[in-house]
Amino acid sequence: MRWILATLVAVSFTFLLFGTATDSVSGNKAYYHRQMIENKIPAETGKSLKELDRISAALRDYLKQGDPRVLTPHFNENEVDHMADVYALFHLMRRLCVAAAIVATTGFFALAKKFGVKEGLRSIGRAALVLIATFLILGGGIAMNFTEAWYTFHTLFFSNKLWLMDPATDLMIKMLPEPFFFGMVKQIGLVMAVGLLIVASFAFLKGSKHEIK
Repeated sequence: MRWILATLVAVSFTFLLFGTATDSVSGNKAYYHRQMIENKIPAETGKSLKELDRISAALRDYLKQGDPRVLTPHFNENEVDHMADVYALFHLMRRLCVAAAIVATTGFFALAKKFGVKEGLRSIGRAALVLIATFLILGGGIAMNFTEAWYTFHTLFFSNKLWLMDPATDLMIKMLPEPFFFGMVKQIGLVMAVGLLIVASFAFLKGSKHEIK
C-alpha cells in the first residue's frame, strides 16, 4: 500500500512538473527570440527579427487561448489546422495537471496519515529515485537520436499528417526547426530533473520510522 501510494504521488508530481515546465518554456518570449538568432531564422525565412518576434508572439498567444485568428495572418490553412491539434494537446495537458495536483496532494495526505509525514516523504523520495533512473535511460535514448524520438512522438500523438510540413511552402517549419524543439525539450528536462532531485532527497530524511502520526 505504501509503495503504491508513494509511486502514485511521485508520478503525479512528475507529470505536474512536466506540464508546468512545458507551459513555461513554450510561452517564454526570450527563448523564442534567442532561438531565432541562434538558428539564423531571419536568413532562412527572409523576415526581419522584429517580424519573427511578432509571429512568435502570435504562436504563444495561440497556445494560451486557442484563437486561430492570431495565426491566420502568418500561416497557411494546413499550419493553422496543425496548431489546432497542438492546442488540443496543451489543453489536455493542463487539465491532466489539475488532476495530477489533486492526486499528488491526496496521496501525500493519505501517506502522512497512515505512516507519518517523514516516512511518507521518505517513501515518495524512494519512488522518485526510481523515476530518475528511468528518465536517465529514456533521456539518454532521446538525446542520442532526437530526430527519431521527435518523429515517434508525432506519430503517437497526432492522427493526421499535417505535421509533415514542406519548407518550400510552410513558414512554421522554417521558423521552428528541429533544434528549436530539442532546446525546448532540454529545458523542460532540466526543470523536471531539478524537481525530481529535490523530491528524491526526501528519501534520506532522518527521523524515526515510528513517529507519531
